[in-house]
Amino acid sequence: MVNELNVKEKMPTSGLLKKVVIFLHGYGADGADLFSLSDPLSEQLPDCFFASPDAPRRCGASPFGFEWFPIPDIDGSTIPDMMQALASSEKLIIKLIDSYKERFSIKYSDIVLLGFSQGCMISLNIGLRQLNNIGGIVGISGRLLMPETLVESKKDSYPPIILIHGDADEVVPISSMYDAEKVLNKINVNFSTHVSKNVGHGIAPDGLSKALEFIKNIFS
Repeated sequence: MVNELNVKEKMPTSGLLKKVVIFLHGYGADGADLFSLSDPLSEQLPDCFFASPDAPRRCGASPFGFEWFPIPDIDGSTIPDMMQALASSEKLIIKLIDSYKERFSIKYSDIVLLGFSQGCMISLNIGLRQLNNIGGIVGISGRLLMPETLVESKKDSYPPIILIHGDADEVVPISSMYDAEKVLNKINVNFSTHVSKNVGHGIAPDGLSKALEFIKNIFS
């Protein structure tokens, strides 16, 4: 049982901490994968603290990387395995969020989650089902998990979201973003989308620019 996350952290370049961005990496990667984004983002967000945890589980399909939850179609795990790991990882992420809120004396609304692929999926799951008062979610190249239950358990409020996806994504097809749009509209989420043209499963410069614009608006 993992009780803590291994986290890479970057203090604000201004020396004045007001906001927090937490990166959640994709399946088979690690915290370093997205942590490199803190350098270009910090130039425009000088009062922002950046954190990038490793997921708590070694990845079944990529032993040098990590996973937030197993994927049955890839690693032979079961749906109960996936759901148990998802719940466990969510608890650890929420614990991390709460620790920053207390450590820095900030509000939930001062915290944004930026997730890629599987990290996008768990970010959306946390923001739409549990911490509906975080500042916002940047979801890149992911999909909604169990969308039908989101509609069934509609809440009064949700954090703002931007979904960013490459139209040539061969891992998580862009149709996943369009499917998510339908559900988010049904439950009245304030969201926007951006399509990166001729981009596969990755983060293109235009997508990163849109993410930055979204975060700056949230923190303004």
